[in-house]
Amino acid sequence: MKKLVFLITILAMIPFSLQAVLTKEMVINKVQTVCEEVKSAVKTQDVFDKIISGSHPYKDKNNAAFYVFIYDESVSIVAHPKKKLVGKSYKGKSDIRGRMFRDQIVEGALKKGKGWVKYTYMEPRRSGEQTKRTYYKLCQNKESNFIVACGIYDR
Repeated sequence: MKKLVFLITILAMIPFSLQAVLTKEMVINKVQTVCEEVKSAVKTQDVFDKIISGSHPYKDKNNAAFYVFIYDESVSIVAHPKKKLVGKSYKGKSDIRGRMFRDQIVEGALKKGKGWVKYTYMEPRRSGEQTKRTYYKLCQNKESNFIVACGIYDR
């Protein structure tokens, strides 16, 4: 009986350990998929509206901390599942440690096209500050340049 309980415990942990291994890949894939959607959209606002609605796959139905968001070149959020953030400029606004991560995301995308940035943020459903890494990519379409981003929290 003890061996069976041990085996079930180990097997139950496999999905969580596999998810941890795939997390960065999942973030990059999410950004790439949404970027392609933004590039090919007839109306970019249609894509933004899906993100703002918080629907899956733009915000993961099983993990509230796994979502995509979009900045414009002026560091304003044009799409985010937390609707109250949309339309606001975050230029020059830092995290609690003074890092201007939003400016770094937009600047990095405009200069290099894509990259990662690390900062401190509040994770949904957890208390206290957490270290977050966000992957971003410049997505150009006929309307404008947009920066699609998605992040993961360090564990």
